[in-house]
Amino acid sequence: MASDMYFLSARNPLATVDQRHIEEAALRVLEHPAMQAARLQAGQLFRWVMAADMSHLMSRFDGFLDEYMFHYAMRAAGNDPAYPRIMHFMSPPHRSFGRDVPGSRWGGDSPDFIYRSVATSFGPRYEIYGQETCETPPSVTFTLLEDRQASSVVMSTLDSIDMEFGPEGAFTITVDPSPANGRRNHIQTRPGCYAIWVRDALGDWATSSPNRIRVHRLDPPGRLPLGDDEMANWGAKAALDGVYYLYYLTRTSWLMEPNVMRPPTPTAALGGMPGQFSAGGRLQIGPDEALVVNLNGAGALFRNIVLTDPFWRTLDYCSRQTSLNAGQSAADADGTYTYVVSHRDPGIHNWQDACGESELRLSHRWQSFPMGEPEDEIRFAAKLVKFADLESELPAGVRRIDAAGRQRQIAQREDGCRLRFSGS
Repeated sequence: MASDMYFLSARNPLATVDQRHIEEAALRVLEHPAMQAARLQAGQLFRWVMAADMSHLMSRFDGFLDEYMFHYAMRAAGNDPAYPRIMHFMSPPHRSFGRDVPGSRWGGDSPDFIYRSVATSFGPRYEIYGQETCETPPSVTFTLLEDRQASSVVMSTLDSIDMEFGPEGAFTITVDPSPANGRRNHIQTRPGCYAIWVRDALGDWATSSPNRIRVHRLDPPGRLPLGDDEMANWGAKAALDGVYYLYYLTRTSWLMEPNVMRPPTPTAALGGMPGQFSAGGRLQIGPDEALVVNLNGAGALFRNIVLTDPFWRTLDYCSRQTSLNAGQSAADADGTYTYVVSHRDPGIHNWQDACGESELRLSHRWQSFPMGEPEDEIRFAAKLVKFADLESELPAGVRRIDAAGRQRQIAQREDGCRLRFSGS
C-alpha cells in the first residue's frame, strides 16, 4: 500500500490529508467561545443529575467531559456536506501529525471498530472510493444517519457482505437520491440525512486494517466552506442536545441491578447497527470477586466483549485487556466462550481486566450474520462469584494462559493501537 498526496502513510490508511485538516479544525473549534460556553453548561447539567448518587464516580467525570466535547468538535469540523471529507474519530487520546489529540470516545464505543464519518446531504451526488488493505478484510458497514444531533438515527445501511469488489479489493459506492436500480454498492440519500458513518470491525489488530476510502462530491458546492463560527455553533448545539441522550444511556445502566445482565437485544433503536445484538449490564465487582460470563457466537462474523466506565467510555484498551473480539478470544472445549471479569489475573485466556474500577459497564455485541440473522439462539449468561471459588465455577474446557502468554497478549494490543496512528 503506497502513500500518495492524499494517503500520507504506506502503512496506515487512516493517516490522510482529510484527517489532518479535520483535527486542525476541531482543535480550533474546541477553543471557540461558543464551545467553551457549551462545555460549562453541559458540565453543569451532567453534574446536577449525576452528583447525587454517582458522587463516588465523579473522579472520572472531567476526563469524560473532555472527550465528550472533543467528540462534538470533531463532528462539527467534519460536518460540511458541500466539501465532504473522511473523518476518523471515537478514538482514545493519541499523538497525531506531531501534536497531542484529545480522545473523542462516546456512547459505548468499541475498541475493535474504526469509526469514520462522511458528511452528506439530500440532493447532491457523491462517490466513495475504497480499497481493501489486508489479506483478511474487516467486516464494514456504511450507515446513513438522520440529522438528529443528540443521537444517531439509522436511515439505511450498506454491509460489505452485500457489496461487490473489483481487482485487489477496490470498490466504488454511489451516493445520491435515486434508487439503486441494480447498483449493489449504492446508498440512497433521503430528506434529513446528514452523514454516513463507516465502521470497520477489525479482528486481529496486528494483521487486520481498515479500508482505504476517500470521498468525492460530483456536484459543485454552491458556497464557500463552513467557517469556524458556523462549525462551533453547530458543535455547541449538538453537545448540549447530546446531554439528554447520554444521560439516558448512563441512567439506563445505573438503574439496573448490579451484576444482573440484560439479555441479547437488537441495538438499531438506539443508533446501533441494524442486525446487531447486544447484551450486558452494570457491574459492581469487589477486589475479592469475579464475574464469570459464558456465551455462544451464534454465527456472527464479528462479535466482541467490552468494558466501559459508567459514563459509557471505554477503559484503556491498548495496554490493558479490557476487550476481546472473536478472533482474540479462545473457545472452550465445547465451542462456547467463557470470560472472567476481575481485578486480579485469573490465568485464563479470556480475562477482562476491571482495572481497579468499582463500577463498570459490560457489553457484548454480535453482528454481521451471513444469513441476515443468528444461525442459533444467542445465549449469554453471567454469575458473580468469589475469586477464591473461581476454579470450581469455571468449565473444564476453559483455555488457560501463563504470565508469558499474557505479556504477549498485551504486547499485541499495544502494537495494534500504535498502527492506528502510525504515519500521522
